[in-house]
Amino acid sequence: MGALQNIALGRLPQYTRKVRHLQQVLHHHTPKKLFNMAKAEWALWSGQTTLSSMPYVYIIDPCNACNLRCPLCPTGLQVLERPTKMMNYDCYRRIIDQIKDYGIEVILHNWGESFLHPRIFDMIRLTADANIGTNVSSHFNNITDEMIDRMIESGLENLTVSLDGVTQDVYEIYRVKGNIENALSGLKRLQTRKRERKSRTPVVEWQFIVMKHNEHQLAQAQAIAKELNVERFRAISAGLPYNDIDNLHLAEQWMSVNVEFQGYHPDRMARGFLYDEPCFYPYRAMTINPDGGVAPCCVVYHKKWDFGNAETESLRSIWNNKHYRSARSLFSNHPIDDAVMTVCDGCILYKQKTKRKSGAPISVSPKVH
Repeated sequence: MGALQNIALGRLPQYTRKVRHLQQVLHHHTPKKLFNMAKAEWALWSGQTTLSSMPYVYIIDPCNACNLRCPLCPTGLQVLERPTKMMNYDCYRRIIDQIKDYGIEVILHNWGESFLHPRIFDMIRLTADANIGTNVSSHFNNITDEMIDRMIESGLENLTVSLDGVTQDVYEIYRVKGNIENALSGLKRLQTRKRERKSRTPVVEWQFIVMKHNEHQLAQAQAIAKELNVERFRAISAGLPYNDIDNLHLAEQWMSVNVEFQGYHPDRMARGFLYDEPCFYPYRAMTINPDGGVAPCCVVYHKKWDFGNAETESLRSIWNNKHYRSARSLFSNHPIDDAVMTVCDGCILYKQKTKRKSGAPISVSPKVH
């Protein structure tokens, strides 16, 4: 799973994403956090490369292990290019200590099934106690009643449940090794338990990745979600792993025939980029992997392209190192003297304002251990 997505490139629809983030701001703002956000947005708008602000959204992956084998997910394919690991709780605690004055939201998932982490509910509670919003995404297989109670008690605010079908024969085509009845049972028990305990949270969002093999079940899924009193239903386009972002054969194999759900088709990148805007990740968000590796965004899963490591460095020092400043310079009119080549240079997701000039002093970013 990806963080702002469950397939590598799937982003939240504009309206849903903005509403959720606005709610997090309203619930968890302080004067210091609002000032930090304003500085970050000004830096993005003006194309600054060195920031006085800190990220206000943190994508922190508690574990990059999963018990399903989804065929478009690097974790499912076991080609993640990073060791499988559970994040050390002390490392997570140190991260929260550093971001509690700036963080609006922590997204506690990216490339694994977060509920496999033995201390995931302690992580959520620690984050909630620091006045930071929480979001977890899960395939929701093998969820026990005890886990449901702990979800409610931990303070988890938003839960995305990924269910891409309503019958086993369709569901298991993508969610390999998953069981749809098991997942639906967990979702039903969660909604029932919330009513029993008079809890509004976690707010559940049923995410349905629309693909060629399951699009005929979309309306039925929406009807079941309504029956279960699921608070939100969201249908999104399928995307491709970063290494196969332009793989037309793979796109034709999996992507919906409905153009409404072809948002990440390689044909849409023919002009050289997908989004006609600068990338917001190096201004608003920081992605931290279970081994402490800081990735440039939630889409990049390769350890060799890490920008730093939270186990050994402070987040503030990483945020303005030459890797981050080099990435920001791609969207800025302000060149930097010590630029290094990062994975961002070859990214075709966002329109770059400045391409590296031939002969410019660019060195290849070293692998961060």
